Amino acid sequence: MRTLSPFSLTPLEAPSQHIFLYDFVPAGVEFQFRIVSFSQDITSALQRFVLGDSSPVIEVQGVQVPVREVSVSSFENNEFDKLDADVSRFVVDFVTPTFFRNTQKGPNLLSLLLPRRFRKPVKPVYRYVIVPDPYLFFRGLARLYRQFCNPNFRYKSYCEWLLEGGVALETYYGLRVLKIHENDFRWSRGFVGRAVFAIPRDLYDSRMAKLSHRLLEFGKLCNVGGNRTAGFGVINYRVPPFKDDK
Repeated sequence: MRTLSPFSLTPLEAPSQHIFLYDFVPAGVEFQFRIVSFSQDITSALQRFVLGDSSPVIEVQGVQVPVREVSVSSFENNEFDKLDADVSRFVVDFVTPTFFRNTQKGPNLLSLLLPRRFRKPVKPVYRYVIVPDPYLFFRGLARLYRQFCNPNFRYKSYCEWLLEGGVALETYYGLRVLKIHENDFRWSRGFVGRAVFAIPRDLYDSRMAKLSHRLLEFGKLCNVGGNRTAGFGVINYRVPPFKDDK
């Protein structure tokens, strides 16, 4: 099973133009990005970089770029556990390309009939999903939350509720797929756009609704899905005040 990266990034962004700079950075354009760390080792390395003897410099497209401003904020592990909104609908904007991994593993029916010592090891197969699948989306958030925020999070019971259809995709707006090239030979795809998720009335559970709200608030910080360390999966989230979300 893939390990969860203890940090996430946002792509380079030109704040004056409100756009992300995926392919190149035009000369003279100021840009910004965000690093979120859940590891003390990574946080310490960032501190040494920023507070070193010389002015911090990063390399972008082979050019040395000085860092003009650094903003730092911190949060406690139990900060999100204090959120207590009892809601049943969630509006999520997938701001940067997002995809999920669906793991297919396990022996087939024939091999299950054989004694374990005769079975060949089965390597997990990862399928890439580029739609806002509610189960993969919220399950992934739950894994991150349990790993980096609350190890006592009731992951199993929450995922069982999701499998029953606890959160459904109600509608979506402007959904499209982007292809991001890392170099001439490697690229990744992901979807962007807005999705509205809802808890069906017959499966509504106040405790699960509050947990889902906490996970989405956490997701605004940590990114979601695959390639979080490359700026994929940046989201915005809000609770809709009325029925029309568009």
